[in-house]
Amino acid sequence: MVMLTKPATSTPKTKRPNLERQALMFTIGLYLFICIGLLVVHYAAPEPPPSNSESSSTSPFNP
Repeated sequence: MVMLTKPATSTPKTKRPNLERQALMFTIGLYLFICIGLLVVHYAAPEPPPSNSESSSTSPFNP
């Protein structure tokens, strides 16, 4: 028997955006954005001025 139509498996499937993939990409992007933002704030923040106290602690919150 001769088939006159193409088999369904020979047609290329186009990737349609699905909600699960979009949610994963959004979550990964959000985490990367937050991490980069925290790193920028951490390294861009000014250091506290040195104190002339007798304490051996370097914490600005411990007098």
